[in-house]
Amino acid sequence: MKRIIVSNLVDSEQRPNDVMWGAFKRRVFLIAGVLAFLWLFVNFVSATVDILLLLFLCILIAAGLRGAGDWFARYTPLSKRVSLGIVTLLFIALIAGAGFIIGPSLASQLSQLNSTLEVSLQQVESELMRYGWGQELIDRLPTTSDLISQIMQRSSSIFERVTGILSSVVGLLSSIVVVIFVSLFFAIEPDTYVNNFVRLIPQDKRQRVRDTLSTVNDTLKKWLLTRAASMIEVGILSFIGLQLLDMPLTLSLALIAAIGAFIPTFGPILALIPAVLVALIQSPETAVLVVVLYLAIQMIDNYLVTPLLEKSMLYLPPAYIIAAQLIIGALTGAFGLVLAAPFAAVLVVLVRNLYVEDVLHDEVERGSATHQSD
Repeated sequence: MKRIIVSNLVDSEQRPNDVMWGAFKRRVFLIAGVLAFLWLFVNFVSATVDILLLLFLCILIAAGLRGAGDWFARYTPLSKRVSLGIVTLLFIALIAGAGFIIGPSLASQLSQLNSTLEVSLQQVESELMRYGWGQELIDRLPTTSDLISQIMQRSSSIFERVTGILSSVVGLLSSIVVVIFVSLFFAIEPDTYVNNFVRLIPQDKRQRVRDTLSTVNDTLKKWLLTRAASMIEVGILSFIGLQLLDMPLTLSLALIAAIGAFIPTFGPILALIPAVLVALIQSPETAVLVVVLYLAIQMIDNYLVTPLLEKSMLYLPPAYIIAAQLIIGALTGAFGLVLAAPFAAVLVVLVRNLYVEDVLHDEVERGSATHQSD
């Protein structure tokens, strides 16, 4: 009897310790599992970030083509697939026609622009060499040939990962063909890919995920519409303004300005640099007028055109866009810088819908930092 009482006392003293020890082991295993998953995830993303961005580019193009096709089908008796095919052919014909009409002139201007920029950079370098701080700055900055070599090497590595082809020209063309066909596949049958993805989600969450993906699609279409309108407006105003300033190479500089409008924040700054360098050959006063012109165009775009197009759509604070551009640009270079803004928009939608609202059960107001007030 005494032995039974003593054993029960010992067991009662050991059970709390066993429970605490078991809870401690579970926490250790849980933390170790989370750390191992994060380590695998980071390594996977770092190894495939270029391919993931290329797939995101395909999704972005598919959203634009699908949106244009749906708009065409809404005002015609044609089906969505037929409308998508017509829109795609019209888009290709537009690019081919523009290339046929302005291609020779643009190619000649771009060749002249390269030579002009070299002369202008030499002038700027000679002026900076007159000062001690300028000479030290030039020694620290990479040369133009080094920058071009780094960009080409980075671009080549991206295409090599995707296609496995080592030749630069053939690899570039092959990658473009791959992007076009994958984008078309996504645009023709988006429901097929969405349904296959949703099957991986628990049944009680599938409709929410489906609604979130629909919101992502709408966000990408509206973002593309805004950027396309901004590119057209910036390109036309730049061409007219540079013509009025009697600047050379206006067509190529206006094209660079239009392309720069696709990249928020950093794009207009990068587009301004060649325009100022070309203007410096004319005179310092012309360079100042070019800066004023570009600033005026950006003010029209940022405070008139873009706000009119962004009503009732997802609003991203500038800090979000800049942070995404810095992070993704550091990982992937210029390729990631181009896609950073739409990627940030998609990330905001996913975090808002699937975490803030579903996990935290926090209602997000439409006039808050993640939305443009109506």
